[in-house]
Amino acid sequence: MIAIRILTVGLSLFALSFALSQEVDKSDVYEKKASQNKSLAREAVRTNNIYLAIIYYERNYSLDSTDIRTWEALAPLYFRTHNYPKAEKFYTLLVASKSLKKHPEHLYFLALSEKAQGKYAKAQSNLLAFKKKASQVDDPAIKKLYKKELEGCEMALATPDPPGEFVVRNIGASVNQPHIEFSPIPYGEEGMIFGSLTEQKERIYDLSIDSIAFPRRRLFVAEEIEGSWYKAGLFKGPFSTDDSDIGNGCFSIDSSRFYFTRCKEDKVGKMIYKIIVSTLDGKTWSEPELLDETVNMEGYTASHPTLGRESKRNYDVLYFVSDREGTKGGMDLWCSVYDARKKVYKKARNCGSRINTPGDEMTPFYDIQTKTLYFASNGHAGYGGFDIFRATGEASRWENISNIGPDLNSSYDDLDYAFKPSGKGGYFVSNRPGGQSLYHPTCCDDIYAFTNAKFIDISTSICLKDSAGNPIQADLLSLYLVDSTGRTLVRSFVDADGCKRFELRPGMNYVVEGKKEGYFVNSLAISTEGIAQTTRIEKALTLDKQPAEAIVISDIKYDFDSPNLTQRSKNILDTTLVELFKKYPNLQFEISAHTDSKGTDAYNLKLSQKRAESVVRYLVSKGIPERQLVARGYGESLPIAPNENPDGTDNPEGREKNRRTAFKILGEIEEEIIDLQEEEE
Repeated sequence: MIAIRILTVGLSLFALSFALSQEVDKSDVYEKKASQNKSLAREAVRTNNIYLAIIYYERNYSLDSTDIRTWEALAPLYFRTHNYPKAEKFYTLLVASKSLKKHPEHLYFLALSEKAQGKYAKAQSNLLAFKKKASQVDDPAIKKLYKKELEGCEMALATPDPPGEFVVRNIGASVNQPHIEFSPIPYGEEGMIFGSLTEQKERIYDLSIDSIAFPRRRLFVAEEIEGSWYKAGLFKGPFSTDDSDIGNGCFSIDSSRFYFTRCKEDKVGKMIYKIIVSTLDGKTWSEPELLDETVNMEGYTASHPTLGRESKRNYDVLYFVSDREGTKGGMDLWCSVYDARKKVYKKARNCGSRINTPGDEMTPFYDIQTKTLYFASNGHAGYGGFDIFRATGEASRWENISNIGPDLNSSYDDLDYAFKPSGKGGYFVSNRPGGQSLYHPTCCDDIYAFTNAKFIDISTSICLKDSAGNPIQADLLSLYLVDSTGRTLVRSFVDADGCKRFELRPGMNYVVEGKKEGYFVNSLAISTEGIAQTTRIEKALTLDKQPAEAIVISDIKYDFDSPNLTQRSKNILDTTLVELFKKYPNLQFEISAHTDSKGTDAYNLKLSQKRAESVVRYLVSKGIPERQLVARGYGESLPIAPNENPDGTDNPEGREKNRRTAFKILGEIEEEIIDLQEEEE
C-alpha cells in the first residue's frame, strides 16, 4: 500500500509539517472499497492526516449514508478541522440515533458546533440537555468544561452590540495565504514577523519516495505602507532547517535575543515542539541554541515563548505552553525565571489554576508595562472556540482574569494576540469567515490587525548629553515602570546613541536611566498621570563623568587623637556622601583617611584605619548598605602637601591638608547572588 498525504492548512499549536513528494491522482482515493477506505482513513488519522481521512470517510458516507460508524468518524474530524456546519450535521445525526445513549458527549459537541457558528440559543438548549447526562460521560474534562461553555452562551446572549473600542480588519491577501498564517510578532510600529507556508493549494503526495524537498513553515516579514500590508520576504537569520517548521517567537526587552519554536515529527509521527534562542551579535544572529530541559522537557511540548519581568529582581520570566506533567488540561501556560548571573532557567512552574483550565491555554503575550498576560483559552467562559483573555500579575499569582470582549473575540477561534510597542494597535489570528480559505470558510487562520479607537499616544524622546551639553552614546538606556512593587524594566537600548524614543501609557510613573562606563549613572522621572491627549515629552539626560582620582571631603574633623567624628563632620556627611551614595546604589566607594607625619608610621596607619571605619559606620547608620563601602586607612603614606618646610621647620598648612578624608569610586557592585530556586520552594 502506497502511503499518501495531503499537504494541509495545519492544526494544533502551529502548522503541522507534512511531507512533499510526487503528486498522486486524487481520483485514486475514490476507487477503493469501503473496507479499504476505513483502513486507510484510520491510518490517516493516526498520522494526523485529517483531511485525507475525511476524503476516505466521505466516500464511504456516499456509499452508505446510514452507517453510524461513519458518522462517528466524520463528526469529530469535521469539528477538529473547524468545519462546524458539517460537524453540526453529523452530530445532529448521532444525537438523534441510538448512539447517544452510549455516547452522551455527542450532545456536548453538537452544542459546541452550534456555538462556534454563533447559534447561542440552540447551543444553550443542547448544553442544558447535556447537563442531565454529564454524569454518564467518562471524560472528566468535559464534565467541567460544559459549565464554562454554558456560561459563555449566557454571556453572548446577554452581550449587547460590541462597544466599538477596536477597529478590526483582515490584513489582506499579500500576507494571508490559503494555508494558515500564525504567530504575528510586532516588529516596530509598522512591521510584523509572522509564520506562514507559501504553498498555495491542496496537494496529495506519495510518501514512499525518499528524495523529497519538504515545504516548511517559515518566519516572514511584512510591513504596512499607507494602510496596506506587504510581504517583504523571509525573516533573515539562521532559523530555518529543511527538516522542521518554525514559528511562535518573541524578542527580549533589548531586542538582542530572539526566542522561537521549532517542531518536527518524531519516528511515530508525533509533532515535537522545542523552544530555541538566537542572540544578535552586531547585525548577525547567532546559530540558534536549544533551551535546556528545564524548559524543553524530554517527551513533552514546549512552545509559544513570551518574556515578562519579575518584580523583585527584574529577572526575565519566560512564559510558554506545555503539556508536561502537572498540566491541568491539554495545554497549560508555564513559566521559568532566568537567573542572568548563573545563566540558567529555574524550575518551571505552572501558572496556576486561575489561568489554566481542563481545556487548552495557548499563545501567551505578556505586556510588561501593565503587568498583563494575554492568552487564548477554550476552557474559560467565551464566545466560542478559543477566545482571548487577560490577567494581571506574574508567575503563578494572577487576578482580574477576564475575557477581552466581543470587539475582538468572535464565535470562532481567536488567538495569537499581540500589540505594538505604542499599544495603539496590534494583531491577532482568527479563522472567522471572510479570510483566505482553502477548504471551507472557517478552515484557515488569518492574521487580523486592530487599532484602539480610544488610544492616547504618549511618548518620550530622551537625548543623552555630557555635562558640557555634548551628545554622547550610553552603554545602556533603560525605561522602568515604577509602582508599589518597585521598578520593572520595560525596554532598553544597548549602545544608545543620540535621542531614543520610548512609548508610554497613560496613568503611569516611569524612570529613564542611562549608564556609561566612566560616568555616573543618572536618571529622570516621567509621569503620564493626568495626560488625556496625544503628548510627546522631550527630555535631556545628562551623564557626569566620574572622577578618576579620590575626592577630598572638606572639613571632616575628628576629636583630637581619636577616630570619633565631630558633630559638624556628621552634618557635612549627611548633606554630601549620604545623598551621593543613595543616588548611586550600584557603585562601591572607598572611604580613605590620611594623617600627617607626626607619630610613628604604625600608629598613624592604625589611627587612619579607625577613622575611615568610623565614617563607614556612620554612613551605614544612615542607611547606606555596608557592601557599598570599603574603609581604608593610609596613614602618612600618601601626602598631598609637605609636612615640613625646606628648612626643616614645621608646615602647619601642609599638615592640615594631609589630615584629610576622601572617597573614590571602586566600580559597580556585582549583583547579589540569590538562589531563586530555594526562595520559590
